Amino acid sequence: MGIICYNTRVSSIFGLHPKGWVPVAKDMTLAVLFDLYGELLSPRQREIFSGYYNDDCSLSELSADFGITRQGALQTIQTAEHKLREWDEKLGFFSILMNTRRLAGEIVENAKTLPENDTAKTIIALAKEIETL
Repeated sequence: MGIICYNTRVSSIFGLHPKGWVPVAKDMTLAVLFDLYGELLSPRQREIFSGYYNDDCSLSELSADFGITRQGALQTIQTAEHKLREWDEKLGFFSILMNTRRLAGEIVENAKTLPENDTAKTIIALAKEIETL
């Protein structure tokens, strides 16, 4: 089943949202946790969570797409959020990822101070690749 929703992020930027309101900011840490642990959620939780966080669907749109109430959509999202946070508390991949990116940034900055040669260029290129993980 494909999710059909009105992209409120894009439309609010251009002032096109039919109700004229701007969506509430979402905790984008959860989007990263979803990338790390999303496959552990049930398929239904994955689809609803992704629709809400990645596709900017409203609770009303999700409830219509999945044949559930708005409260049911909200509870599914909250359950998924709780599970993602719980798994990260136990496994800690988010902090490992953030530390890896931070260290890669430091490597790039320090490598820029080296005399320009092939080794320095290789170090910078590898560190930049690590930053994108």
